[in-house]
Amino acid sequence: MDSRIKSYALKLLSKRDYFEEELKQRLLKKGFDKEKIAEVLAYLKQQNLLNDEKLKERLKEKSINKGESSLKIKQKIYQKTGEFIEISEDEELESAINLLKRSFKKEKTFENVVKFLKNRGFRYSVISKATNKFLNEEL
Repeated sequence: MDSRIKSYALKLLSKRDYFEEELKQRLLKKGFDKEKIAEVLAYLKQQNLLNDEKLKERLKEKSINKGESSLKIKQKIYQKTGEFIEISEDEELESAINLLKRSFKKEKTFENVVKFLKNRGFRYSVISKATNKFLNEEL
């Protein structure tokens, strides 16, 4: 295993978490050998420094807390990993409510809330539940 590749990979991981494919692309861009990169990635996975599943879950939770729609979350994770994930209706409802709490500034009418969530890509079933909770102050 090449110590230069390992130290560069650890330097990158010390600044932020990377998905395996992202890190591989960064190392290839730097001009390192593919076989040696594969060795380093295997070592990092063995040491649990590189874990795509945990990172996917953290990214999903962060996006839900930000109030992003399921479509946006799925797209973001697909772009980074090339894998599809499932987001339950409850998680999307939580995301919609988080968005309303944080960002909704207009007059609280049914139409305004529905339009606000619809323009951000939420499904109507989620919109109706979130709107009812938001307008009835069950938050």
